[in-house]
Amino acid sequence: MLEKFREGSQGPGAKIILGAVIVTFALAGVSSYLGGGSNQSAATVNGVDISTQALENQVRTDRSRLESQQGESFAVRWEQPEFQNQVRQQSLNTLIAQNLLQQMTNDLALSIGDEKIRGYIFAMQEFQTDGVFNDERYISLLRQNGMTPAQFVERLRVDFAQQQLTDALVNSEFSLPNEVKQLAALQNQQRELSQLIVPANKFAADIVVTDAEVNSYYEDSKAFFQTPQQASVDYILVDMKNISAGIELDADAAENYYNEHLSSYTQEDKRKVAHILVAFNDDESAAQEKAQDLLTQIQSGADFSELAKTSSDDTFSGENGGELDWLEKDIMDPAFETAAFALQNDGDVTTELVRSDFGFHIIKLLAVEPGKVQAFADVKTTIETRLKNEQAVFHFDELAETLAEQAFEVPDSLDVASEETGLTIVSTELFSANAIPAPLNDPRVAATLFDQDFIAEALNSEIINISDEQSIVVRINEYKPQTTKALAEVNDEIVARLTATKAEQKALSFMTSVSAKINAGESVVAELASMDASFTAPEWLSRFDYSKADFKVLSKLFSMPKPAAEQASIATETSLNGDVTLLKFSSVRDAKINAEEAARLADTLKNMNAQADYDMLIQTLIKAADVSYPVVDAAE
Repeated sequence: MLEKFREGSQGPGAKIILGAVIVTFALAGVSSYLGGGSNQSAATVNGVDISTQALENQVRTDRSRLESQQGESFAVRWEQPEFQNQVRQQSLNTLIAQNLLQQMTNDLALSIGDEKIRGYIFAMQEFQTDGVFNDERYISLLRQNGMTPAQFVERLRVDFAQQQLTDALVNSEFSLPNEVKQLAALQNQQRELSQLIVPANKFAADIVVTDAEVNSYYEDSKAFFQTPQQASVDYILVDMKNISAGIELDADAAENYYNEHLSSYTQEDKRKVAHILVAFNDDESAAQEKAQDLLTQIQSGADFSELAKTSSDDTFSGENGGELDWLEKDIMDPAFETAAFALQNDGDVTTELVRSDFGFHIIKLLAVEPGKVQAFADVKTTIETRLKNEQAVFHFDELAETLAEQAFEVPDSLDVASEETGLTIVSTELFSANAIPAPLNDPRVAATLFDQDFIAEALNSEIINISDEQSIVVRINEYKPQTTKALAEVNDEIVARLTATKAEQKALSFMTSVSAKINAGESVVAELASMDASFTAPEWLSRFDYSKADFKVLSKLFSMPKPAAEQASIATETSLNGDVTLLKFSSVRDAKINAEEAARLADTLKNMNAQADYDMLIQTLIKAADVSYPVVDAAE
């Protein structure tokens, strides 16, 4: 446990509970939050539906994460229906938890200010060019992910509000000084150890392994002597990047596009405004009355800046006289934005109160930065890439359609499909399911390749869409099923395994005898001399001194009871490599902890407690919630 604790205390997990919800959603799977799509629901939580499309998006996200964690072994596991169902259920549980958190956030009326959202968007590296926020990139990336700026801002608003809830868990937790002290004492404790190591291979020379033992081991362990199924494949790949790279544009195509879409390269006016906010709190009419009184004072000559400092509920901007950062369209609350952009001259103040979701605003225009047009030279490369991509999409669809048709019409060969599309047939060497080469290592392609019906048919596959930019048709060129290796092929390996096992047993028996003599106060000089072995000099070891002792030896050492005064405790342990170690544990000393270490451990304890609180909250919400699932017709 302490090893895991130590790792957690040094990593980012000790600092961030719940895994940076806001950052991870930003440009990955955001469409899952938009509703729409299928009318079917994967679950209903307190009357709120979770769409099947949202579930599919979450499954894709979780699958991608697991694939990056598990590497090549993931594709094999993903072929198993039980594993797919397990991932799918976990994805649904995640969405249910998110839904319950959102409902709780709404019930608590948690919200976040527009300025914080705007500042966060401007700071996101995804939307920056050379370290500066790029409005064109912002709009383009959102469009690619099926979102409008208003939808993106609303999603941020939701996530920041939920973050307040999770922050409350973190900030309300604490760790006691005594807890920190106890943890530090355990984690930094040192133990004095002498080691007597007897290599198991010293007993190997006299070991005899019989044919009967080899045969018995082989019969009992055939599962470990399997050659994996293998396949070699012919395939044709339609790749958007290759198509785009081969496209040549007309000399004036980019400039013509620029002139036709000039508005897209025009930055609109920016506004610098100040505001006074009177929040609704629990009495909207009282808030309106207060805000109207402030507006009347301003219209009578009162200083806007001073009133903002003393009366605005947006205390952050109020300290600066209500001044906000430069304002662009599609960032702020629509009502606030409309009123701000309606002001014409520096110093103008809204003549009426502006109502937003947060309260009543009085807005003053401080400055206007006129819009500007990006020069063609600055956007030429971007436009050329865009035009090539647009043409590539058209050609991609054409080629994919032709490939699919020809592969179907002539199913026993890819030659005709290659001739009609002009695409090359690629042939692979034999590979196993654990070592599938790209681009065949897509889970959908891999599942097809090792499907027994597909292998038996020996025909072209249907076209498989690997991504929006790659589609592929495959066929088996050669297939070798999984087989059991012959005994002769693995005989030497089995003899080596049995020899190592017997040598380890002899080493352990020898060390047990030595240990018994030491505990009885008898001399072991002769025994040690026969093995040319001796105890190492006593050495102070910490819990994580893996360079000085085997992992299993250290684990054994720190699980042993503290020895009595001036007496050593004796124990034996088999190392990871099969050698046997006799431990002579003689003393314990607690290490001093500095202030920095204490602070780190205190934070770690606090975050562990907060994570436990979060898990408990989710379980409590689930127990209290009305969660239902669609009824599946047994006939389906």
